[in-house]
Amino acid sequence: MEPKAELRKIIYELTDFILDLAPEARVKHESVIYTDEHANLTVYPPLDWNEEKYDALQEMISERVSDLHFETGYLILVDVLEPEQQVAEAERHLQEARAAVQAAEKILAEAQQIGLWQPKPTTSEAIPA
Repeated sequence: MEPKAELRKIIYELTDFILDLAPEARVKHESVIYTDEHANLTVYPPLDWNEEKYDALQEMISERVSDLHFETGYLILVDVLEPEQQVAEAERHLQEARAAVQAAEKILAEAQQIGLWQPKPTTSEAIPA
């Protein structure tokens, strides 16, 4: 099997393993991979989980990742985010989204001023009264 295909298969299997342990969790495959790593995953368990559940999930995942590294040579890092980390990340994403909207609105306003762009009417504006 081609190395990239093998790694993808292992990542999918690891994701399934995590979701079998915590079906209500979300698993994100990160695009940033550092030196000597092959993949990074972030796990978002439910916000109402207690510390014992987080620790148990992290321990089971760590054991599986360690086994995979020994069996395959692939180094896959998995970060299980606690509620505070998830909230901080959500706040950061919201701030970034707001900044992106403001930048887009500024560009479109300038484009409209110089005649490069006209806003499309919304459905309610397009229907005569």
